[in-house]
Amino acid sequence: MNRAPVPGGGLSLAALACMLLAALAGSGCTERAAAPNRSQQVDALFAPLRSGVQPGAAVMVIKDGEVVHRAGYGYANLDALEPMQADTMVRLASVSKQFTAMAIMVLAEQGALRYDDPVSRYLPELSAYPGVTVRHLLTHTGGLPDYYDTIDTGTSLPTNADALRLLGEMAAPVFPPGERFEYSNPGYDMLAPLVEAASGMEFAAFMKERVFAPAGMTHALIHDHRPPVIAHRALGYEPEGGGFVLDDFDPLNGIVGSGGMYASLEDFLAWDEALYGSSLVSRDTIDKAFTAMRLNDGSTTDYGFGWRIDDYRGQRRLRHGGSWVGFRTHIARIPAHRFTIVILSNRGDFQPETYIDPISDIYLGAATP
Repeated sequence: MNRAPVPGGGLSLAALACMLLAALAGSGCTERAAAPNRSQQVDALFAPLRSGVQPGAAVMVIKDGEVVHRAGYGYANLDALEPMQADTMVRLASVSKQFTAMAIMVLAEQGALRYDDPVSRYLPELSAYPGVTVRHLLTHTGGLPDYYDTIDTGTSLPTNADALRLLGEMAAPVFPPGERFEYSNPGYDMLAPLVEAASGMEFAAFMKERVFAPAGMTHALIHDHRPPVIAHRALGYEPEGGGFVLDDFDPLNGIVGSGGMYASLEDFLAWDEALYGSSLVSRDTIDKAFTAMRLNDGSTTDYGFGWRIDDYRGQRRLRHGGSWVGFRTHIARIPAHRFTIVILSNRGDFQPETYIDPISDIYLGAATP
């Protein structure tokens, strides 16, 4: 990994936060004016990312099916001075989970699997985890152990098949399935080989043919252990020594399911529209993804199938963040207002979730109680 600092434009998180607060104060004054330009107010929030040469973010706001703000800030590639744009491909990290979950939903609707089937029916290597179902993996309630610090990365880049074998050998459930919520990347990593077992297709091919294409996501792809060529790809960076260093590679980059997907803002516009329709699965099936999991004791979590569930000013909100190497991403949807925010960043010190409420306030503050 290149550790040479890339000079220029680096801002600390404290400086970004300070400028964010100043921008918010300005947006408040603007909103009291006769005709506020909301897109310019969003620009003000991200203005620090346009200072000098630094990695940045691609940001999109959708209201009632129309893009009301779309812009890139900073650079996707510091060496080549390629700016962040609407077609820049960004590693989604854990935002990938909602797409993995959709693959399971597609298979469930066609009858290839059921949510309450034991995982070992499709992955016999996991027979040491009795009672763990497909639904448990989707909702982070399966109790699979974390293998990331155990898997061998010294001889070759590990794959999902390697992770599956290792989990089978570990045979050490953390808790009984359904007992509690515990965020589990290994659980989602196991959904990828499960898709392969139930469909007879490789995971990347299934995602392209059965999820991305029907949704109209023309650029989205899976980056597995056979790295594809990705045009207009953002590189991940971390701040160091007053500049930035490349942080784009990890030995676990080839394991997919919990992450491993690349997409652009253009892809997310198509994805958001697909979630309001039935081009992928029925409305009833989509609603299952947005329903909180009920635990064994009857209590509910704040998680459905690849989506966290909370609220904004009393309206249900569906959201998810992602963090891996030098990428930080977030999507938030408020279906009652047909309102969506997507933030895709290629800098490891960025916190996209902190921008969700301020942007929502700009567009929805006067429209919600």
